[in-house]
Amino acid sequence: MEDAYAKSAAEVLAAFRVDRNKGLSDAQVEQHARLYGKNDLPQEESTPFWKLVLKQFDDLLVIFMILAANAAVGVITETNAEKALEELRAYQADAATVLRNGCFSILPATELVPGDIVEVGVGCKVPADMRTIEMLSHQFRVDQAILTA
Repeated sequence: MEDAYAKSAAEVLAAFRVDRNKGLSDAQVEQHARLYGKNDLPQEESTPFWKLVLKQFDDLLVIFMILAANAAVGVITETNAEKALEELRAYQADAATVLRNGCFSILPATELVPGDIVEVGVGCKVPADMRTIEMLSHQFRVDQAILTA
């Protein structure tokens, strides 16, 4: 469900066939893991600096100065993007408290699948994109510092 953010919590629960009081069953977890994959950023090898530079010189018809400027901007942009991904990994939650088969369990965040019901408490890192079903507090604050550069 690509547009889950635009749906109500009830619609999302229905789309993933989730029992609000029991969460997903083990069979549903396996099925969702096969369908949607793991909740993990793929680990990619970083490209060597010299390859990033050479990659910018593919078009030989462009004036050398334009190529040089393009190469500089491209290398800086790709280097910054790789650094940003590494910094995001540092903020990624390692574990999640999830309701499955009527019981809460603590699992690695990478094992979450769409439709899981996750409990988030004070000081917890949010382990995935989620919809709020119920709040047991009168206050809700989020540290969005990592979202701004």
